[in-house]
Formats: sequence, structure tokens, C-alpha cells
Amino acid sequence: MSSTASVDLITKERTFQYDESLPPLPVPDLDKTLHKYLQSVKPLVTEEEFARTQEIVTKFGQTEGLKLHEQLLQRAKTERNWMEEWWEKYAYLSSRQPLAVSLNMFGPFFAVKDVWPPWEGTQLERTSIFLTLALRYFQEARRETLPVMKSASGEQTFDMTQVKAFFCSSRIPGESVDEIVRYFKTEQEGPCPNHIIVTCNGHIFKMDNLFEENGEVVGSLELVRRLSLIKERSRIEGQCICILTADDRPSWAKSYEHMCALDPMNEQHLDTINKAILVIALDPEKPTNISEIMLQSMAGPNGHNRWFDKSYNVISFENGTSGMTGDHAHLDGVVVAVFSYYVHTQLRALKDSVLGDNMNPLRSDPEEIIFTTDQQVEEAKLHAANTYKKLADNVEVICSEFWGYGKKYVKSVGYHPDAFMQLALQLAYYRMYGRCVPCYETATTRQYYHGRTETVRSTTQEALDWCRAMVGNSHTNRERHQLLKEAHDKHMQLMNEAKDGQGVDRHLLGLYVLAMESGEGIPELFTDPSYTKSGGGGNFTLSTSLVGYVPVQGAVSAMCNDGYGCFYNIEDQNYRVVVTGYKNSPSTDIMRFFESITQSAPDEECRHTVQALASVFKVPHSWSHFCAKDKCFS
Repeated sequence: MSSTASVDLITKERTFQYDESLPPLPVPDLDKTLHKYLQSVKPLVTEEEFARTQEIVTKFGQTEGLKLHEQLLQRAKTERNWMEEWWEKYAYLSSRQPLAVSLNMFGPFFAVKDVWPPWEGTQLERTSIFLTLALRYFQEARRETLPVMKSASGEQTFDMTQVKAFFCSSRIPGESVDEIVRYFKTEQEGPCPNHIIVTCNGHIFKMDNLFEENGEVVGSLELVRRLSLIKERSRIEGQCICILTADDRPSWAKSYEHMCALDPMNEQHLDTINKAILVIALDPEKPTNISEIMLQSMAGPNGHNRWFDKSYNVISFENGTSGMTGDHAHLDGVVVAVFSYYVHTQLRALKDSVLGDNMNPLRSDPEEIIFTTDQQVEEAKLHAANTYKKLADNVEVICSEFWGYGKKYVKSVGYHPDAFMQLALQLAYYRMYGRCVPCYETATTRQYYHGRTETVRSTTQEALDWCRAMVGNSHTNRERHQLLKEAHDKHMQLMNEAKDGQGVDRHLLGLYVLAMESGEGIPELFTDPSYTKSGGGGNFTLSTSLVGYVPVQGAVSAMCNDGYGCFYNIEDQNYRVVVTGYKNSPSTDIMRFFESITQSAPDEECRHTVQALASVFKVPHSWSHFCAKDKCFS
């Protein structure tokens, strides 16, 4: 990529210039939150259960709820984002589960589809090019020349602080709660770590001197030379220290503390890893399509080659394909998606496979990081490897795309492409199980100061009514169409309210945390079975998210053991869907659920659904319109 191509991304606005002037996160009205909560409960419980929940909610709104809400309003007067600290602590850092497989984000690079097909012998060359582009993005963030993210209309400016968490960030394990450390600084803020970590066959290397005196990234041929040295020095398996980050958090915290006490150099080594811009893992596997890349990135056999605490690990496979994994506590998936799309578009624009100044490169050899260990560390590694294997063996993932409905068509008939997909998920589940379940969709609140996400409770009474009409034979197509419109409009209402900070779950979480930290007992609203049945406390059977409208993809594991994770991107002519689940669940079948979504299996059940959808939308329902590809499950 020429320097001109880099300049194309520069705008008059500075990347982080609006962050401090964004409005504070609002506190919703208590009565409205409780009303919305009851609406979300109703389609998921019996009439008797709902009547009991109404009594509990009414009492809460008149007694302890009022007191807690007033405390929250007081907190909001001194905290511009009253949820920020709590969200990090209680949604992420307090979890004692392993990050690997269970909690981390993972995904492929779409270059395999149109720029970099699998090709033996290209691993190091492609890694050097990717690293060059990643470091240029890092420099643009440092120089504040990355475009400010905004809403589709351009009317709302989004908080950009999560970009700072993308680089030079890590997570420190603790016995009861973890800690996030962030070392990124803009050029105006001061010096910033400028090295990366490369892992290969259980070895860990520090690679620094990545920038020439003029600030440009060193030539890609020099990077290939350095990566070649790393592979040469990694022929024999290394210490595999990285596998410790795959353990449950208390076990990893104990090992972390022990290693620091064992040798002061160990603490310095850990500090070097925590401060690194990013981690690159050189893996021997050879995934050939998107699904295989996702599976390898999520739960491949090389857990000893990932530092799961880092905000970003890129995984470079032997055949030139690549994926990623990273800790979700640092940032939301959209930030990773924007970076991935940046790299993808830059790759498509490249006219040369050699980047940078390779005439007089700054030569520097990577330095291997060697830890002092003892029997306790060796036993901890075995424990971590066993923990990782159990998790990896239990997950499954399917990724495919289906054609016939894409952004252009769905918008042309008056529906929002995301709402359409959410209703398709509801229908897919209803057809399989004869009922609806709590469904979580992510909404961004980044138009507010340090905003992150809010929950859209997608399972509405309107969606349930539509699903019943679609499955039964008692409704005409006109009636189905009207019910679809009502369900669609309700979903859009909830999405817009969530984006405006007027959702249910963050407000309820704030009230719950205040009650818990006060020591006065947890209100009955949170112990009522309806709270769990409607998804509260992390019990959404369907955990879903729109990744974007460009060729990027990412996912996390399903939230519940008896549930599904469903993550999708929407392009002009197609939807690409990823479904995750657990093998040990007797009630889930990700292949059947996947087929129910994509309509890829020509059986009578799916055929009926295609015909029903086609009659509603008045489009052809030929099976050639539903082409599913890249199926893969472990």
C-alpha cells in the first residue's frame, strides 16, 4: 500500500476529538423500564407466572426499586457513564470461567474468499503484509488520523476510546476479580509500547524495532526475515507458557503470582507481553474455508500459541489463511470488525506483495522470552491444557451464507435487514421447539460517553404471534404479512430505544449491583423465576449479534449450555450466519437449527418455511436461491 492510500483515510476530524464532549449515559425512567421488562417476560411464562411477576414488579417499583433508582440517579451525577465500571467488573472481570473458547471473541479474515486463497508456502509473506497493515493502523490511531465512527445517517458521533483498548492492552488474572491494563497512548499523550509478541510451537518472541526513524513500518522483507528466524528457532516445542492463560481464572491467577515470585525476570516478561501492541501466532494448521478458520480460531489444538488475555491475537496458519481471537472485556466486536475490514480493503487495493522500504531496512532479530519455571508451573500447564481440551472438545460451530435475501431486497420491501434476521431466528427456533425463548441482540450505546452496549430483548409478544401464524395453517398470507409488520416494527422500536440508552438490562443490572453492594439483600425481582426465564442473569437461550454490513465475521460461544450463539453479517445479496453451540447439550442441535435458518436442507419442514416466507415477501422460492456453503463442525 502506498503512502497515498494511507492518506485517503485521513479526515479533518481527529480520531478521539469528540470523546470528551459526548453526552453522559442516561438513566432510564424506572416505571418505563419495569413496563418494558414485563412486556419481555409475558411471551415466555405462563399466565400464572406472569400474574405473580406483575405483583413482584409492582411492589419493587413502589418500594426498594425507588430507593435503588434514586441511588443510581445520584451516581449518574458524578459518573458520566454510570455503567462503565460495573460493566467491566461484573460482565467480564468477575467471571471465573476460562477466557479460551468460553468467552473470547474469534473470527476469520475474509481475504481467504477473494484475495488470499489457501496457498502453501505463503504463511510468512502474508503475515508480514498483514503485520505491516496492522502497524499502519496502529500508527494512524497514534496520530489520530483514523476516521471517527458515526451512525449510518452521520448524525451521531460514536465514542472511539475502544480503539485505544485494541492495542497494547491485556488482562491480569486475579483470585476473585481480574484487572485490565492499557498502555496505548496517542502521540500527543506521549510514548507508547511499540513491540509485538510472536508465538510459534510453544515459544514466545518479542519483536521490536518495527518502525524506521521516519515512523514508517520497516520493510515487509525484513519482517519475513524475522519471522523466518522465529520458525527456525521453534522447530522443537517450547515452554508452552501461553497455555496457562487458557485455565480457569483462579488457577491462572495463582500461577501468575507464583511465577512473579519465582523470578523477578518472569514479572518483566509478563509485563512485556501485557504491553505488546498485539500477538501474532504462527500455527501449523491448514484451514481451507471460513468455517474451518473459525473453528481453529475458536478451539483449535494450539492453545499454547495464544495469549488469551490480550485484546487481540492474530492467528496465521501454515497455508496463508488467518483468523483472530481476543478478550471481549477490552472492547466490543464492532471495533475488531472495523479493523478487519480496513485490512481487507487495503489488501484488495495492493498492487505489490512487498511493502515498505526494503533497500536499507532497520535490521533487528527477535528475542525469545524464556521463563523460569518449577514443578508447580509444569503441573499448572498440564491442568490448563486439560481445561482447554475439555472446553475445545465440547464446542461446535457452523458458518455459511444463504442467498436470495440480502440487504438490498429486504430494504426494497420495506423492512430493516437486521430486524428481518432477528425474526428469522425466532421462527427457526419456534419451528424446531414449538416455543419461543429469550433472545439477546446487541445494541450499541457508543453515542454516549464511553458507551458500550445495551440488550435488545428480541422475543416479543408480536414475534411470538407471527411465529404461530407462520407455522399454523389458520392465517392467510395477508394476515401473516400484517403480523410480520407488527413484529418488525416492535423490534425496531426496542432497538432504537436500546441505542438511546433506554433499554431494560443495563438499568436492572445497575439496580442489582447497588442492592448487592449495599449488603441489604437482593430484591425479589431478581430471584423471581421469570427473571431467569426471560434471560436475566445471563440466561438468554439465543445470544445474537449483527456483525456488520461488510465482509467481516466474528462470534463468541453460546451464552447458555442449552442455547445457541448466532452471529451474522448482511451484504447486498446474502446473509452470512455463524451458529455456535455445545455438544454435551441434550436439547440443542446446531446443524438442524442452522438448516432451519438458512433453508439449506430440502425436507418438507424447511420447504414449507421457504414457501411461507416467499409468499409473504412475494419472491421466488427456488432452492437455488438458498445456497449454503462452508459448513463445518467439530
